[in-house]
Amino acid sequence: VINMISVDGPVAGDVVFKHKDFAALHFTGSTAVFRHLWKEIGNNIDLYRSYPRIVGETGGKDFIMVHESANAAQVATAMTRGSFEFQGQKCSAASRAYIPNNLWEDVKKIVVEQVSSFKMGSPEDTSNF
Repeated sequence: VINMISVDGPVAGDVVFKHKDFAALHFTGSTAVFRHLWKEIGNNIDLYRSYPRIVGETGGKDFIMVHESANAAQVATAMTRGSFEFQGQKCSAASRAYIPNNLWEDVKKIVVEQVSSFKMGSPEDTSNF
C-alpha cells in the first residue's frame, strides 16, 4: 500500500511522526528536509511500536506515479522527457516509474519508440535531444 500525502510538511509531521503506529518513510526531496525528518523521527523513537524504515532520496531522484486512468501517450512522453531532457542532468530527472498493469504495454511501446528517435551528439547542436 502506498499512501501519498500532499500537505504542508509541518502540518503532516505533527500528526504522522508522533503517532505510535508510524512505521516507514520514503522521502524524495532535499537533503536539508530529509535531515530534519530524520532528526524528528529519532527524537520520537520511544513513541513507536517498532523501528521505522526510513529511505531518503535526496539530490534529484524523482519518480513518476501513474493512475490507471492516465493517457498512455502522455505518460510515455512525461517519462522520456522527464528522464532525458538536459541529458538527465537536472535535479528533477525521473529515475523510475510506477505504471499500472493496464497501461504498461502501451506505455512501454511508446517510450521505446520515442527513445529510439532521439538524436544524440554535441550539446552545442540544439537539434539533439
